[in-house]
Amino acid sequence: MHTKGKGARAGAVERLKEEIALNRPFRGSAEATFLAMAWTWQCLEAVGRTFFPRYGITGAQFNVLMILWDYRERPLRQHELADLLVVNRASAGAVVARMQRAGWIARAVDASDTRARRVRLTPAGIAKLREVRAPYYRLLARVFRESDGEALDRHIAFLDTIRSRLGRRDS
Repeated sequence: MHTKGKGARAGAVERLKEEIALNRPFRGSAEATFLAMAWTWQCLEAVGRTFFPRYGITGAQFNVLMILWDYRERPLRQHELADLLVVNRASAGAVVARMQRAGWIARAVDASDTRARRVRLTPAGIAKLREVRAPYYRLLARVFRESDGEALDRHIAFLDTIRSRLGRRDS
């Protein structure tokens, strides 16, 4: 089994080199792993760029709808939403403005701080989320299969280790 694992890894490394058109050997496992993660992320983003437009929404807008649904018990301040999106406030503001024009969200002045705005889902936003959410989860289930259980668990744990070495955003 150990030999089979090494053979599978070698095959994966060779496929990666071909896919990214690397014209030299990797300089160790660290570089191969980093480029595998970066290339995989680009592939996932490409899927998102074709998936979300079918529903008349962007990936960032879908993330906003999901976050606002998760926090539906209390409207978030716009800066809180930006922090959860992991984008700068100006970028979040542009996304929020487009979503407000589409009627998916509403913004209101925060009574406790008139400089701040509270953001909440509208019925149209909830309808859009319901339209996209089920196909989104079906897509995830095709890519990340439950039958890959142990591999997924190891991957989550490994990515957690990497984030801790990089210094977590929340620390």
